[in-house]
Amino acid sequence: MKQNIKKVLAALVLAVSVLGLTACGSSTASTEQQNSYDESQLQSVADYLVTLWTEMPAEELSEYASMEKEDAQTLIDMYGLPFTGEAFTSAFAGYESSMEELGAYISTDNYEEPEVKGDEVTFVANLTYENRTAKLSMIFNKRGVVESVTLDPKYSTGEILQKAGMNTILGMGTVFIVLIFISLVIYCFNFIPGNQAAKQEERPAPKPRPAKKPAARPAKQNLVDDKELVAAITAAICAYRGTSSDGFVVRSIRRAESSTWKRS
Repeated sequence: MKQNIKKVLAALVLAVSVLGLTACGSSTASTEQQNSYDESQLQSVADYLVTLWTEMPAEELSEYASMEKEDAQTLIDMYGLPFTGEAFTSAFAGYESSMEELGAYISTDNYEEPEVKGDEVTFVANLTYENRTAKLSMIFNKRGVVESVTLDPKYSTGEILQKAGMNTILGMGTVFIVLIFISLVIYCFNFIPGNQAAKQEERPAPKPRPAKKPAARPAKQNLVDDKELVAAITAAICAYRGTSSDGFVVRSIRRAESSTWKRS
C-alpha cells in the first residue's frame, strides 16, 4: 500500500511541476506585483487533488486521512508537494467524511476568480458529483503552498430543513429523557430507610396543647325546698330571738363561708 501511495504522490508532483513550467512565462512576467500568482498552477493543484480523491482506493484514502502530521510533512518534504502537513491530512479527511453523500465524481464545472487577501490567495473550484454539487476551497500562501482545504457539499432546502428538524427533535428528546430520569432518581430517594429517618428527625416537635381551664364551680344551691331544714332553721332563729315565726319568712338558705363561722 505504501508503494501505491508513493506512486500517486510522485504522479501528483510530476503533473503539478509540468503545469507549473508551462505557465512559467506568464508568472515571471507578473513579478512586478508583490502578491502575484499563477492561476493555471492553482487550477492544476485543485484538479490533481480531485483526481487523487477519485482514483485512490478507500483504504488509501483512510490512511491519508488518519496520517500523523509529522508523517505527512515528511512525505511532503520528500516529494515537494505544495501543501502543509495539516492541509494535506485535512483535505483527505474532509473528502472521506463526505464521499458517501457526494457519490461518484462527474466533472469540474468552473473555477471562481481567485481572491487575494494580504499574502493569501483563496481559490475555489465548483465540482459536480453523482448525488450533489460541492465547492472546493483552497487557501495558498505567498509561496504557493496550500495552507487550508475545505470541501463543502451543497444541500437542498428540504435537506437542510430535515436535518434542522432532526437535530431539534434529538436535542429536545434528550433533554426530556434526562429530566424524566432525574425525576425518577429523586422519587426513589423516598424508599431509602436512612432518608426516611432523616426526614422524621427534621419534623418539628408537636406544640404542647394549652391546659384546660378548670370548670367553673356550680352556683350555690338554694336549700329553701328542704322543708325540714327550713323548719329547723326557723325554730333556731325563733329561739335565738325569743319570738315566734310570725314576724319573718325564710326565703333563702345558703352555706356561709367557713371564716364567717369561725368569727361567730
